[in-house]
Amino acid sequence: MALLPHVDTHRGVETAFGKIIPEKEAYSYCLRTIAGFSANIFQVMRILNDDWEDRTSQICEIANMMNCSACSGSEEELFDYLNAFYDEWNIPELVKRSAWIGAIWGDYGDEAEDMAGRVIQFTENRVEKELDSCPWDIVGSEMCNMTTAMFTANFDIAAGGEHGEITNDVALNMCEARGCGNPHCRVVAERLDAFGLEAQDWLDHRGQAVKPVHDTPPERRVKHAQGLRNGQYTNAFGEENSLEWQYNWVAQMGWVWSISFPLIAIRDMADDDDEFERILKIVFATAGKNSFIDPFAREGLRNWLDIPREIGDNDPRVMGVYIQAMLGCQLVPYEFEAFDADGVEIRVDQETFTGRFEMAPLDEITLGYEAQWNGACHTLVSPEWSVWIDEDGDDFIINVGRKIDDRAL
Repeated sequence: MALLPHVDTHRGVETAFGKIIPEKEAYSYCLRTIAGFSANIFQVMRILNDDWEDRTSQICEIANMMNCSACSGSEEELFDYLNAFYDEWNIPELVKRSAWIGAIWGDYGDEAEDMAGRVIQFTENRVEKELDSCPWDIVGSEMCNMTTAMFTANFDIAAGGEHGEITNDVALNMCEARGCGNPHCRVVAERLDAFGLEAQDWLDHRGQAVKPVHDTPPERRVKHAQGLRNGQYTNAFGEENSLEWQYNWVAQMGWVWSISFPLIAIRDMADDDDEFERILKIVFATAGKNSFIDPFAREGLRNWLDIPREIGDNDPRVMGVYIQAMLGCQLVPYEFEAFDADGVEIRVDQETFTGRFEMAPLDEITLGYEAQWNGACHTLVSPEWSVWIDEDGDDFIINVGRKIDDRAL
C-alpha cells in the first residue's frame, strides 16, 4: 500500500515552549477552567450567605429573569426572535414548534458545554434528557437548581401563554445531579395540565418525574458530547454545528450563565463591594495555592506543557506558560512582552479579558485570576515570585515577577 503523503495537521494552542495542545483537548480544558472559576465564585457566595434555600432562590430568580429577557420587548419582537430561532435550528412547521423550544435550547447548550448524554423522550407533553458527564459537576447543588430556573425561562418564552407573562405551565425536575453524587444529571419536563401537576417554586425543581425514567446501561454511556466525539453537533431536526463554532460560543456563554448571572445575586449578598472583593480575593488565592501544593501536581503540569528541564522549578516562565495555556485555550488573544528568567509580561486587551461575552463584562475575572494566579505561583514556582495585573491604556499587562508584599495573602 502507498504511504500517506504527509502527516495530518490539527488545530491547537501552541505554548511558548512549542507544545501543541490539540483543539479538542484545549476545548475540554477551557470548559473545566470556566467551571473552576465558577466553583470559586460559588464558594464566595456560601461565605456571604449561610442559608442554602435563600441563596439558591436568589440565584434562581436572577438566572430566570436574565433568560426571560428575550421576551421583554413587544409581541412582534418576540415572534421575530422565535421565528429566527426556528429557522436557525431547522424546526419544521409540522411540529408544534413552540411546545419545546426550551428543550432544543437546553440540548444544544448541554452539548456545547460537553455535558454528554442523550434525549430520551421528546413528545408533546414530556421531555427527558439524560447526561452522563458535566464539567460543572464540581460547582455544587445551587448551580444544579439554577439551571432548572434557566430552562423554565426558556420554556416560558414560547409556552403559548400571554406575551410577557410567566406561565410556568411545565413542571421541570432535575431528578438526578452528578454534582450531588448521582451517576447522571437527568432533567424531566412534564406539562402541568397533562399530568395534573401544580406550578413549582424555585426550590421545587429537584423532585421526581411523574412518569418512570429510562436508565441507559453503563456500557452505552458516553464521556464526551457530540462535538468532541464527532467534530460536530446534530440536533433532532438534522441541523449541524461544527466543533469550531461551538468552541467559540461556549468560550463566551460559559462565562455568562455560570458566572455572570449568579454574580448579580452574589454581589448583593455582601454588605458592600469592599467586603465582596475582600472575600473573593481570599477564596481565589487559596484555590490557587492548593492547585500545586503537591509535588506531583507541579510535575504533572511540567509534563503536560513540555517545559524543558533546563527551565528550573524556580523560574517565572513556568508560571508564565501556565497562564499562556489557559488564555490560549479560552480563546483570549495575547502577546508576550517579556519571557525570560527575569520575569514574564503578557499583554491582553482589557475589554476582551473582562468581556468574554460583550453584553456581560466581568471585572471579577481580573480580580479572581489575579488572586488565583498569584496564589498558584507561590506553590507552582516559589513565594519569591508573584503575579499581578497592571493597566496600560486599553490593555492589561499580566506580570510574573519578583515583588515584596508585607501584607501578602
